[in-house]
Amino acid sequence: MRSIQTLKRQALQPRDRDATESAWIAELAPEQMRWAEPSELTLLETALPVRELSLLAKADRRSIDPVYATHRWWARRPPGVIRGLLLASALPASEHHDLFWKLFSSSEPHLTGLRIHDMFAGGGAMLVEAARLGGTPSGTDVDPLAVKIISHELEPPPAAELAKAAAEMLKAVTEKVGLLFGSKRAGWTPLHFFYVHNVTCPGCKKSSHLYRNLIIARHASRSGGVLRDSKVVAFCPSCFKVHGLTRLGQKELRCCGKRHSLLAGTFVNGKFQCPKCSRRSSHKELQTATAPSRLLAIEETHHEQRRRIRVPRPSDLKNIESADAYLKTHRAELSVPSSKLETARVDSRPLSYGIEHPRDFFTSRQLAVFGTAFKWVDDCHYDAAIKRALTLALSNALTTNNRLCSYATDYGRLAPLFSVRSYSLPWLSVELNPFHPGAGRGTLPRNMQRIQKSTSNKARRSVWDTKTGKPIARHLTFPRCGDASGVRCASAAEALPLAPGSIDICLFDPPYFDYIAYSELSEFYRVWHAQGELSGEPLLAKRGEEAASFGRQLGTCLESILKALKNGRPIAFTFHSSSQAAWEAIGVALDQSDLSITSMWPMLNDLHMGHHGKDGNCEWDVVVVCRRQTECLPAPVPYSIASWTKLARPLAIAEPDRRCMRIALQMAKARFAKPLAGRKKIQ
Repeated sequence: MRSIQTLKRQALQPRDRDATESAWIAELAPEQMRWAEPSELTLLETALPVRELSLLAKADRRSIDPVYATHRWWARRPPGVIRGLLLASALPASEHHDLFWKLFSSSEPHLTGLRIHDMFAGGGAMLVEAARLGGTPSGTDVDPLAVKIISHELEPPPAAELAKAAAEMLKAVTEKVGLLFGSKRAGWTPLHFFYVHNVTCPGCKKSSHLYRNLIIARHASRSGGVLRDSKVVAFCPSCFKVHGLTRLGQKELRCCGKRHSLLAGTFVNGKFQCPKCSRRSSHKELQTATAPSRLLAIEETHHEQRRRIRVPRPSDLKNIESADAYLKTHRAELSVPSSKLETARVDSRPLSYGIEHPRDFFTSRQLAVFGTAFKWVDDCHYDAAIKRALTLALSNALTTNNRLCSYATDYGRLAPLFSVRSYSLPWLSVELNPFHPGAGRGTLPRNMQRIQKSTSNKARRSVWDTKTGKPIARHLTFPRCGDASGVRCASAAEALPLAPGSIDICLFDPPYFDYIAYSELSEFYRVWHAQGELSGEPLLAKRGEEAASFGRQLGTCLESILKALKNGRPIAFTFHSSSQAAWEAIGVALDQSDLSITSMWPMLNDLHMGHHGKDGNCEWDVVVVCRRQTECLPAPVPYSIASWTKLARPLAIAEPDRRCMRIALQMAKARFAKPLAGRKKIQ
């Protein structure tokens, strides 16, 4: 079997060098690939193409890979970056970058025979990309929802059978509860139902409606925004009549013999100001989420006309009453969670809003729909993989069908729960018609289509063109994954059924240190699943000892996985935080597990926040590569902010990311080392 070096030497005989560079790469077959031995440095440690991978992440920012649309998850890293990190972890440092990019853009299973492990598996991107490269994926997560998502991503059911089951389920649920949302009338179909809360002031005990302003929808010429005959749709705060205004710049609404400012409301700067006594109250004092609501308006679609927003009719109110009656009559027949939400929380929301039970998130109609649908899946005759897929599709639909959904006023679209990675309570709550056949963000038909597409092994992905030096888009067909047996619902610190030396590559992305407890967000979904309990304590910083507690927990996880990692192999993770304590915690973990840092790289990795990002957020991760201390010799840190800035050009590194990098480099000073790999064989 010829090695890469032999092929390269043969190709670079006295012929044209540029032509033969491509020739020897093209000659390589998967079985001829030679990966880094324990006695060698990897490309990840010496020459990671940071700029190119970061530009690919930026190019793929709006791309949707069907497999990752299986279910809502948080903090997904760009799959292109992960693919690059995996290849760089396997390739010897001596290899040419042209080979790296050839393998990157190839659909061949180049990592066949290598086990790749992620001990904080989350949404599964690391394991899916490992499987797409032909590797054997294994990983852990304490969240059973994460494990269920990954299991579907790696082992989806046949698309045709899933489509058949989804159609049967939709038909059965529509027949039972579809009319609760109204029916088509003169060509108009209900799409969105708008509600305002009626809260009681703790001071004067008077009830009033809570609203930030009078605008329901506005056509502000946004790209992709909904077109309407009226530039602004607003409501009268006295009689609640809906008005269509023709001028975008109009500031007042005349109704009930009064002039009402369109931008005036009772909810100002995050607090309700009672119009009776002027007392200001928080959502916690008002228990806003469970306060009575008023159906304010309904948005409808028509196949020949623009959308319209109208006032509710008596029949609309009757449908809501029918839903209340349906719940009382059929409660025993529905699969609706009966538990209470966990009270020990890092974030007091949604309890502070008044939500104590999972059912409090939903209207009666929504409970009727999902209670019926989950029950159908429980009772259906299909196999476990089909049931898992349908359950995930329904679970994902919860995101767009709950009382915490809001409305993107200038775009005319529903804004789902967790758009800003947290529980947020809107002043204008929006209920979606989950059965709408054509429009609507997150309807049941669309979620069924999404889960069916997730079974595909094809995706549009940006790759690097070495000739032009730019990203180009390609449609890639990946090998079928097909094996989720190595993914377990367990803590990363638990003893795993993996033999010593069985892991070839360990790459992971630890939880945020000081941002969000994702286990509290996933509880919204988990309670609807049969296995809803966490399998262990999530990795979270404890108040009063943030750095030490987080570091000790992470260190224990590292100690556990090092028992299974091959000797002489590096371990790597991505991390960012502008908090000094966060990087102190990383230092604690590395010291506890006897790891030295051998390489660090900046990587544009957290671009998915979009318009929900804000000043001070970090977009760049630091890729930290480590080896066992016994495999290294202490050395000075060879990096600086200036060198990293130069490495990243033309991409800019903003001040929050510079601060993160400065703290990371400071942490690395006492822990940096040169690997013995390449100098002597590591035993």
